[in-house]
Amino acid sequence: MSEIRYDRLHDDYVIIAPERLHRPDCASDQRTQKEETPSRCPFCEGHEAMTPPEIFALRDKGEANAPGWRTRVVPNLYKAVRIEAPWQSHGRGPYDLWEGFGAHEVIVDTPRHLRRMDAWTSDERCDWLTTLRSRLVDLRKDLRLVHFSLFKNHGRYGGATQSHPHSQLIALPVVPKSFLNRMHTARDYRQIHGHSLFQGVLDYEEESGDRIVASDGQFVALCPYASQYAFEVQILATREGIASLVDLDGSGIEALAETIGKVMEALYRELGDFDFNILFNTPPMQKNIQTDEWFDEIPQFWRLGVRILPRLYNWGGFELESGMRINPVVPEEAARLLRDGK
Repeated sequence: MSEIRYDRLHDDYVIIAPERLHRPDCASDQRTQKEETPSRCPFCEGHEAMTPPEIFALRDKGEANAPGWRTRVVPNLYKAVRIEAPWQSHGRGPYDLWEGFGAHEVIVDTPRHLRRMDAWTSDERCDWLTTLRSRLVDLRKDLRLVHFSLFKNHGRYGGATQSHPHSQLIALPVVPKSFLNRMHTARDYRQIHGHSLFQGVLDYEEESGDRIVASDGQFVALCPYASQYAFEVQILATREGIASLVDLDGSGIEALAETIGKVMEALYRELGDFDFNILFNTPPMQKNIQTDEWFDEIPQFWRLGVRILPRLYNWGGFELESGMRINPVVPEEAARLLRDGK
């Protein structure tokens, strides 16, 4: 029997419909896109001249834009926004228009080509997270940049156009409305209940245990009660004051890297080679007219979260018309499989 569940963290509704698990397209073989030969891959070590000059790198040896790096950050060649653009608004009749100002960077996660994340070493995961944190710290110095979207696309259905492991960062001068609504929901919850929404979710989930996948004291991985995607996993920081990657010290980076590693190993074990997205719920980094009222309260009502979204099924007309998702896998069963492997 299907259920309509409310996703309090994302302020949206989801239909849990296990009957739809047996649709013909649900059994389709999801191979990721055809592997590029390393000799033609612009992200492979030794091919630094095939990308724009690097912005940042973790390296053991060598000069900038040369081999010897562990992670590397370059401007996106097909950028959605440009840091060089002026931040100006223009009227167009009843419409508003702004110049495409912002930052769009590509993080090359590892020198190794086409590596499944369950094969990454602990050091590779730590280097990846350290690089993401470093880019947030650097870009937030530009007071015009407010919203920071950190994400990783993997595979054709995850929207990746390069098979070499990479992530992206898009920084914008405005906070998207949907994200702003989530911030307002979280703040309102704390004002009413006296504790954060994230803490309320963690307390309930840890007491129940039905949807917990992994826990290490600093982070809890769970399949959300109203999972929008089959086998969706949310990783949440357990301590108040950890609102983004910027707030993590070295031990926090190691703990998050370990939890992500456990989750990815479990997902690959259950799903095989699958496409996915990873999203970081980074809160606004600057005060502006959108955030001024509650910006200083963010450490109390917001919590770092990492959302791992397997892209197993296609959306249809209902999802596009209503904005609601239909998830054919019951979250409690997904968590049990990921946790117990049976």
